[in-house]
Amino acid sequence: MSHSGEEESTVVSIPNSSSNETTPLIAKQQQQQQQQHNRKRELLGLLYMTLSALGFSTMSLFVKLSGSSFPSFEIVFARSIVQAVLGLLICIVLKIDPLGNKNIRGWLFLRGFAGTVGLSLFYFSITQLPLADATVVFFLGPSFTAILAAIVLGEAFTLFDGICSVACLAGVVLVSKPQFLFGGDDKESKDVSEWARLFAIFCALLGAVMSAIAYVTVRKIGKGAHFMVHVVYFGAISSVFSLVGMFVFQKPVAPHGMYEYNMLLLVGITAFIGQCFLNQGLQMAPAGPGTLMRMNDVVFAFIFGIFILHEYPDMYSISGAAIIVLMTSAMGIHKVYSHSKQK
Repeated sequence: MSHSGEEESTVVSIPNSSSNETTPLIAKQQQQQQQQHNRKRELLGLLYMTLSALGFSTMSLFVKLSGSSFPSFEIVFARSIVQAVLGLLICIVLKIDPLGNKNIRGWLFLRGFAGTVGLSLFYFSITQLPLADATVVFFLGPSFTAILAAIVLGEAFTLFDGICSVACLAGVVLVSKPQFLFGGDDKESKDVSEWARLFAIFCALLGAVMSAIAYVTVRKIGKGAHFMVHVVYFGAISSVFSLVGMFVFQKPVAPHGMYEYNMLLLVGITAFIGQCFLNQGLQMAPAGPGTLMRMNDVVFAFIFGIFILHEYPDMYSISGAAIIVLMTSAMGIHKVYSHSKQK
């Protein structure tokens, strides 16, 4: 009996070979499912970025339509108030803390401040330039985003990206058409409006830099804050700074009639929609490919400019816009390709 017990105690269980074979397969299937989920999430993020482009380009149209009636800071203030109120109401409904996590409030403030400065500069350039020209220059932002993402987020910035960025600057020169390069009448070269145009181009460029800082900050925060918290911060900070700027740098103008009230309200609503899709899209899509989808703004701007505002671009503007869109698109596609190869 004891001998039999020893035999029983020394029995070694043989591993189930089928279990060992299927375990890696299950793990591989789970990995593939996760990759498919991530891919769908990124594609949805790109769709959100495209919808944000439609929202913001529509907003730019309303800014242009109301720009002759109101100074730029007042338009920013109207937009910001609507955005802050709507964002706060949705946070209350969804039971989200509008202040966000204590650890990231500094980043949220930076995102709001950078976005405010960029927005104010962009609005000013819209009131001074044709809609398409201002939009094209402002959307050098993806080039600056790629550079900042490399510094802050550790994303790759290759020689190819650098060449595309330089080409984009050449596109800006074609759009801005400075007379010391392109010539013109002596009377025109002495005209103050020429310097005003170049200053507006500079404001759009600086606005692009600030928007890039805002985009990268959203990526830095990541899932640490609900996208609606970004909307509230941006709206609240913009309201304060634009209110100060409206009285310090410009003279407020009271709306006359329902048309002007409606224009300001539509600026706020379309901006709110664009912000919601933008912040959600930035969290879901990679920084480079994500901002690539915002280039649809340029397409919408040309369509709105031609068919609604009757602003017909010359060949220099069209060539410059084509260079900027193509080079920025090439950067985005290159990043998508590099990202897929790493996986």
